[in-house]
Amino acid sequence: MKRKRAFTMASSWSSTVKPSRVPEEESVRCWESKTASSNRTRPQIQSRSRRGSKTRNINDVLKDERSKISGINRILGTPIPVSNNLTWRLLKSHMRIESFYCTKLHSALNAIHECFEPSKDPYTNRDIAEDIVFDLESDSELNLRGFYTVVLERRDDDDGHQEMIGAATVRINKGVAEVPLVATRPQFRRLGMCRILMNELENRLMEFGIER
Repeated sequence: MKRKRAFTMASSWSSTVKPSRVPEEESVRCWESKTASSNRTRPQIQSRSRRGSKTRNINDVLKDERSKISGINRILGTPIPVSNNLTWRLLKSHMRIESFYCTKLHSALNAIHECFEPSKDPYTNRDIAEDIVFDLESDSELNLRGFYTVVLERRDDDDGHQEMIGAATVRINKGVAEVPLVATRPQFRRLGMCRILMNELENRLMEFGIER
């Protein structure tokens, strides 16, 4: 009897006491208030667009590139002494080139051919080195335009004749110098001539803001 009475009292108590439930609208308001408070304490990060993050626009880049090229063009054909009897010179082929410089470009091409076997363009069957040195137009898919030719010559004190020692080809694009061909004639190798040629080229490029 006591067990039965305890059971009935427990069942009646559980039936009368119901778990408290928070209304749905109140729970939503509580969640929104928590979210708002967390957003207030969280540091705000400002978004930055890709276009706004660029420090320089394309006009500034092109203007800088033109100034570098114009600076290089100012020393075209100018003999620069690098030693007692050595002369460094920057050349570029164009329509109004003088015969004097054309002769030096031919000498530079001969020096390159002495060091490299002639390579033909697979699309036009033309000499690649000749197209680079003389900046010739072609129907090739290879981009061989815009190269300069650097020459290092030795001057003979007796008659003033200048003998070709070595040559290199260089192209500047977006502030970067590309040097695909460097040649030193066999009789002048192991004398540091290539180092003299390249050191002077690097110094001149750095002078005009080209550091790579």
